[in-house]
Amino acid sequence: MEQSIIDTTYIYGTFWAVIPYLKVTLYITFMSIVFGTLLGLFSCVMQMNKVPVLGQLSYLYVLICRSIPNMVLLYLVYYGLPIVFLAVEDSTGFHIPFERVPAMLIAIVGLTLHTGAYLSEIFRAALQSVPKGQMEAAQAIGMTWFQAFRRIVLPQATVFALPLFTNQFLNTMKSTSIVFVITVIELFGAAKLYTEENSQYFEAYIVVACMFWALGIFFEFVFHRLEIYASKYKRGNAV
Repeated sequence: MEQSIIDTTYIYGTFWAVIPYLKVTLYITFMSIVFGTLLGLFSCVMQMNKVPVLGQLSYLYVLICRSIPNMVLLYLVYYGLPIVFLAVEDSTGFHIPFERVPAMLIAIVGLTLHTGAYLSEIFRAALQSVPKGQMEAAQAIGMTWFQAFRRIVLPQATVFALPLFTNQFLNTMKSTSIVFVITVIELFGAAKLYTEENSQYFEAYIVVACMFWALGIFFEFVFHRLEIYASKYKRGNAV
C-alpha cells in the first residue's frame, strides 16, 4: 500500500489538539492591542503637543521599540523585569515577588511595547493627514474644540488609520507565535509540543498556518466593514 506524503489523519489530530489554545492567541492579541492603543495614543499626544520631558521620552520610546525585533524585545522584558524588581528592592527594601509574575503577563507587556510604538506613528500620521484649516473653520462657525474634533477631525483620521491599524493588528496576532520561547503555550507552542513524540512538524505547521490564515481573513473582513462604516461622512452621513 502506497504511503501518502502528508498524513491527513495527523493533521486532523493536530487540529483538535491545538484548537483549545486559540483563545490564548486571541487573548494575547486583544490585550496587546488594547494596551498598545492606549500607549500609542498617549505617546502620540505627548509628541504632537510637545509636552516637556514626556514628549522627548515618547519619541525615544517609539524610536527604540520600532527598531528592536519583537523576540529581542520580549527577551529584554522577560529577563529585565526581575533585574528592575531587584533594584527596587535593594533601594527601598520592598520585595516584589517577581518569581510569581506569570509568563502570560510578560508576553503581553513585550508585545504591547512593540505594538504601541507602531500605533503611535499610525495615530500621529492619521491626525496630521487632516488639514488644520478644517478645525479652525469648524470653530469659526461656533463648534467647540471637542465638537470639531469628534465631527470633523476624528472621522477623517479614523478612515486614514484603519487600514494601517488592521495591518498592525494582524502583525501583533502573528507575533504571538514567538511567546512560546518564554513558556507561554499558544497555537504554535501547542503544535510544537504535540509533535514532540513523532516529529511530524510539517503536518502540524500546516494546521497552524491554516488557522492563522483563517483568522487573518476573518479580521480583515471585520476591519474592512469598520472602514466602510467609518467612511460614511464621505457620503454625507456624519452626525
